[in-house]
Amino acid sequence: MKFEEAIKSFIHHYTRESKSSHGETLAMLDYEEELNVKNSGIKKFWKENKLPSEPKKMVPSPKARGYRTTSKRRVISGQLDNYISVLEPEEHEKIYQLIYSKLITPPFKPLAYSLNWVIIRGSYRYRVVVFNIKKIDSNVVRKLKQMAEILKDSAFNVTAVHGYVDVTGSDYYFESYRPKEGLNFKQLYGPKNLTLELEDFRLKYPVTGFSQVNESQIPNLIKTVGQQLDLNGGDNFIDLYSGYGLFSFSLGHKAKSVIGVDWTGESIECAKGSAKFLKLPYRFISGNIDEFFIAKKLPKRDLDGGEKILLDPPRKGCGENVIQNIAQRNPKTVCHVFCGTDEIPAGVKQWKYFGYKIKAVEVLDMFPGTPHLETVIKFSKN
Repeated sequence: MKFEEAIKSFIHHYTRESKSSHGETLAMLDYEEELNVKNSGIKKFWKENKLPSEPKKMVPSPKARGYRTTSKRRVISGQLDNYISVLEPEEHEKIYQLIYSKLITPPFKPLAYSLNWVIIRGSYRYRVVVFNIKKIDSNVVRKLKQMAEILKDSAFNVTAVHGYVDVTGSDYYFESYRPKEGLNFKQLYGPKNLTLELEDFRLKYPVTGFSQVNESQIPNLIKTVGQQLDLNGGDNFIDLYSGYGLFSFSLGHKAKSVIGVDWTGESIECAKGSAKFLKLPYRFISGNIDEFFIAKKLPKRDLDGGEKILLDPPRKGCGENVIQNIAQRNPKTVCHVFCGTDEIPAGVKQWKYFGYKIKAVEVLDMFPGTPHLETVIKFSKN
């Protein structure tokens, strides 16, 4: 059974289900109603898929609406899809309305027809606008600069504006192919990196890199992962899919050593920069996290059970044989974060095959208003 199917079986009790075409199928419910639907749905999903260790009650989001610090709007044939989302801060809607009002005017048509997406990123205090463009020339650059000046002078605390070239027009508005030759990123004004500020630390990450869209829920996610890993001074902590080092830096101080791994790119370079700035002996490695990398390139430190591994892959899950090769390292504990709920049965089955049992299951409502969850599962052999 798919999780969305389980959700739908409980929505009929309520009369305010959203018909949004943008994935916000639960956004019109009261948040308590939404939590009831999701808690019932995950229990049914667990039962129907015959999974062990039923999850605890879901950790609710501190912000149920207006929480998304990253949003996007598609541009098709020069027209910005200017819909209203209750999941985004009000400032996002106002910024899109301002951009829309300019793009429909004749002077900005060259820019409008060059766009794939308009993206807003940042925090609850500041915003960065990125124009994802399919082609760039002197006329487009000129219009980008004019738009940047308009946004800079607006009342919405837009601290930076950039242009990002994606010749494919992909739905993956930051992760798709970019040309290796010529201009592919135009820094119009403001810093190139974003800043995540938590209680105890501040981290830089690239404007085109991944970060959780629900800033309000990040402290609960860190707390949950930290409790499951339960790091101590004798543990070697390996953070797979580490990105810019959110978990490495928030939890690594409790471990003997820290290694973070992610794809080659600006996020892992930001992690290296943060480690250098903070004067921490953490090691960050760039690489394609596949079976070959885990087996041949990931440093082997104390394979007698002294390792604790965090596995936080993208929504589609791990690559083929990645779990097998991690299990062969015989880690004491694995904390596997599932962003795609439907990936859980296959993942649990693989861990079970290699001798690992579920020890704890925590579900966080990372994406209120949508049928998506973040599930953190602790595995060990003991």
